[in-house]
Amino acid sequence: MKKEIPVDMAYRLINHGCVLLVTAAHRDRTNVMTLAWQTPLSVRPPLVGICVAMPHLTHELIAASEEFALNVPGAGLLAAVRVCGRLSGREHDKFKEAGLTPVAGKKVRAPLIAECLAHIECGVVALHKAGDHTFFVGEVLAASAEEELFSDHWAERPEAATIHHLGGDWYYFSGPREGRQDGD
Repeated sequence: MKKEIPVDMAYRLINHGCVLLVTAAHRDRTNVMTLAWQTPLSVRPPLVGICVAMPHLTHELIAASEEFALNVPGAGLLAAVRVCGRLSGREHDKFKEAGLTPVAGKKVRAPLIAECLAHIECGVVALHKAGDHTFFVGEVLAASAEEELFSDHWAERPEAATIHHLGGDWYYFSGPREGRQDGD
């Protein structure tokens, strides 16, 4: 038997991909926010999409600068992910309060987060209003990952575990993975 789910919570049935820390900068302002609404869109050209609520400072910075960075936190950064998801960048320096170190990217002004496992630097190529959010389409300009944790996939090691959002204040960490077998 299935139970009915409120439509405003339907996204929680499909949205448990890895949590990202999105960074953005414009002029003298920078910010970092927790984001779970993200998706790969294309391999050629390499495109990703993120959905950001319009009132957020990060939305304002991405819209003005037309760029952003996606930072993949490991399981050990859950406390920082929570801080960046609960505080407003308009009122707090979330890098400082979460204990995160901003470092320069290669292609965008948005800072990367030194403590994260991987980074994807993006230039905005399209945006679409989606209700109370904007869906930003970013072309991947640069990508990097911890050498020992990523080759063509995440390594099967505890330090490569990513954080996944289940809704509200519920998270889980990635675990053992199964690979494709020959003949599949």
